[in-house]
Amino acid sequence: MSISGNKFLVQFGMAKAILRFDSDVSLTFTITEKNGEPQDTTETVAIKMTELRPRLFLITWQEASGTTVTQVHDYENEAVYSNWTSADGEFTNLKGTLNPA
Repeated sequence: MSISGNKFLVQFGMAKAILRFDSDVSLTFTITEKNGEPQDTTETVAIKMTELRPRLFLITWQEASGTTVTQVHDYENEAVYSNWTSADGEFTNLKGTLNPA
């Protein structure tokens, strides 16, 4: 499965974002909602993408703020598992849904 060139809606409950895979090494994310409030934050990041099995990917990146992100995208079960550490050291771990946008 190639996810490059596709967009996905990610929903974590407290946040929603659209992930656009520009290529196998580039992702543009747009945060559309955070804590129930509309957002419009967009950033393009360099990613490392590893296919763990068909339709299951490990994706990692670092944002301009210094936040590091590791996500497991399970396209078979429409689930995303996300872990990130902010620049100030706060660690967050969430499970959400992953659907074509």
